[in-house]
Amino acid sequence: MYPNMTSLKTSSIPSIAKQSGLSLPVAIFIITIMSIIAVAVNRMNEASSQSYSQNILSSRAFYAAESGAQLRAHTVLSTAPCSCGSDVDFSFSVVGLNSCNANTSCNQFIANGDTFCTITSIGSCDNSNAQRTIEVRIK
Repeated sequence: MYPNMTSLKTSSIPSIAKQSGLSLPVAIFIITIMSIIAVAVNRMNEASSQSYSQNILSSRAFYAAESGAQLRAHTVLSTAPCSCGSDVDFSFSVVGLNSCNANTSCNQFIANGDTFCTITSIGSCDNSNAQRTIEVRIK
């Protein structure tokens, strides 16, 4: 009436010698894929960090060029009509513009009887790793 349990157990379970393992190759494959993903994420993070640093440096160079143009415009406009004079370099030591400088040049011309001055300011920061140029024309 009841089946023989001892014969059922031995016939349905294969012996250990007949089993072939698949878990070790799968584990190695998963570890390899995960390490490739980790390396890719690390490289993307590094590139993003460098891009962010360059963006900050470019912004600082822009503000250095703008500050140089404003300082130069103040001196140029102190005479009527505007008078350029020689090129002027500004070095900044304030917070946000430290290790930045601005090289300014000025060209004067007359159009329709009015005297105009064009100020070109080149801002650079961090040993010229970032440079921005601003040109301002004043009357």
